[in-house]
Amino acid sequence: MADKTMGAQDFLMFQTLLNQVGPLSASNQALYGMFPKTAAAAAGMPAVGYRALTAPSPIAPATLAKGAAGVARMGSTRLPLIQGGLQALGGDPIGGAGVAGGGFLGAKAGAAIGTAIAPGIGTLAGGLIGGALGGSAGQSLARGITGIDVNNPLTGPDISLAGIPLSQYAKTKKSLERATELEKKRYETLAPLYEEARNRQMARDMIGSQMGLASTMLGSVYGR
Repeated sequence: MADKTMGAQDFLMFQTLLNQVGPLSASNQALYGMFPKTAAAAAGMPAVGYRALTAPSPIAPATLAKGAAGVARMGSTRLPLIQGGLQALGGDPIGGAGVAGGGFLGAKAGAAIGTAIAPGIGTLAGGLIGGALGGSAGQSLARGITGIDVNNPLTGPDISLAGIPLSQYAKTKKSLERATELEKKRYETLAPLYEEARNRQMARDMIGSQMGLASTMLGSVYGR
């Protein structure tokens, strides 16, 4: 019974310390000041710059934490969208879509959990972790649905835009088409040389045969 009482007291003391220190931390002030309009909209306060947040802060600790959490939530949910967009532009639209979608949902869930633990910096940490996990899961799910195997370049849909291959299958097909075209040009260049070499060899063989035949005929006529 005493252990349970001490455990409850320890938790309350930790929660009290977290409520006192967390909202007033430099991290929350920095988050709030980075995007004051976003933070103010999340906190329901007029927009103020970072300098106005330094001690003594004119904003209540809870309001400061709420605004910082809004900035952290915005940043952590936008990051997977940027990552997915860059991945799509890099030639993997299916994986990029999975990273963007899964990362966005994961970041929202992680930010919500982080906000419940420590608004502001906890929101940022939870959003980043959730975004990374969600992006990885979303990418795997998107590739699985479309049948993409990263170890097999012949899998997945054939996606091209204005002649530019985007999916791995489209890239593989484009590479094979180019290789075939180059091989055809190489054959067209070398074919006349091969033909000329064959003709010369045939001429030499015919001369050799004729000389052999003439030698045989002379031997039969004049003897040895």
